Amino acid sequence: MTGMALEGLNVLEFGEFISAPFCGKLLADLGADVIKVERPKVGDESRRYGPFPDDLPHVDRSGLFIYNNSNKRSITLDPATATGQDIFHALIADADILIENQQPGVMKSLGLTYDKLSKVNPGLVMTSISVFGQTGPYSKYKGYDLTAWNASGVAHRYLGEPDRAPLRAAWYHADHWGAICAAVATNIAVLARDLLGEGQHVDLSQSDVLACHVMGYQLVSVYNMNGDWSVRTGESRMTSFPTGIHECKDGHMALMLLEQAQWRGFVKAMGSPEWATNPMFDIPMWDLREYSEEIRLMAEPWFEERTKAELFEVLQANKVPSGPVHSAEDVMNSEHLEERGFFTEFDQPGIGRVKIPGRPFVMSKTPWSMRRPAPTLGQHNVEILGGRYGFSGVDLTDLRRTGII
Repeated sequence: MTGMALEGLNVLEFGEFISAPFCGKLLADLGADVIKVERPKVGDESRRYGPFPDDLPHVDRSGLFIYNNSNKRSITLDPATATGQDIFHALIADADILIENQQPGVMKSLGLTYDKLSKVNPGLVMTSISVFGQTGPYSKYKGYDLTAWNASGVAHRYLGEPDRAPLRAAWYHADHWGAICAAVATNIAVLARDLLGEGQHVDLSQSDVLACHVMGYQLVSVYNMNGDWSVRTGESRMTSFPTGIHECKDGHMALMLLEQAQWRGFVKAMGSPEWATNPMFDIPMWDLREYSEEIRLMAEPWFEERTKAELFEVLQANKVPSGPVHSAEDVMNSEHLEERGFFTEFDQPGIGRVKIPGRPFVMSKTPWSMRRPAPTLGQHNVEILGGRYGFSGVDLTDLRRTGII
């Protein structure tokens, strides 16, 4: 083992809630030294979002904050003040990367645009994550995860029943997808800097990300080539039974049958009942849709009598694309994930032992590592501002008193 993949990379994170913090987390988890710049007294917005232990809100005990900010160090700073701006510039001079997701106009109002910061550090890679990007007619509009999700076309195409209003996906997909792509783009920009000798500004639009990576082939193959925009097919049955999500003895099972051989495997998994071996059903999957309701009525009892584990085993044994619909409890207690070392545990100050998802992929030479818990608000002010930049204890007290840190 030669160390961590991003060891030696200095990152400044000036963002809140999910997109910028999750991007910073992905870099920190691979060894980057991420300094999180938070607002004095209140900190990252996510510190006020639950869940909290015993349902008691506390700025240092938010589950959302803890997950997105482990492996980082926290300082408090107001760059709108003259001294705060000087400190921010000093941090930038030592940074390889700046990650920010401020609302449109904030960075400009603070005098922290890439043009100005690159004069402080010509090798700086600055990654800006926003709903609509830094250019275009919508670039000055404020927005959030839901704004990006709907602007991308995903909700209109995929979520909800036909002929009804689109639905919103659960949780914050645009924020997370944006963060993942921002982390990838940032590393590419750092590699380019190392090859070419200069930094650059990475402009990441969350709505662009979803339109590209989730809707891409639909925009090209369905709409652009055919002039068609297919309606939503519903949340459970995407083409015809047995493709879809089926209720079983202890939850739900998902199947995706696209080929005639997979249908035959499904019939075999059921024990080849007489009705299923009728030649009328041994036809291409596209034509099998005609008998979807009849098949559903005869096959549903087979699902209902079996558990997810039993169904998964027999369907996979017969090469039927399938999988259980896991609950959060199923995921946290998964033997498969446990054996892969997916989870990590650590002691979080004020809470105790915490178990969270760990690395999203395995690297044999430079693996993911949990090095420190999520920081308390301003926990590293003394270490970074005092130790690195020489502020004395009296100086730090004055900075706190005046609201600069």
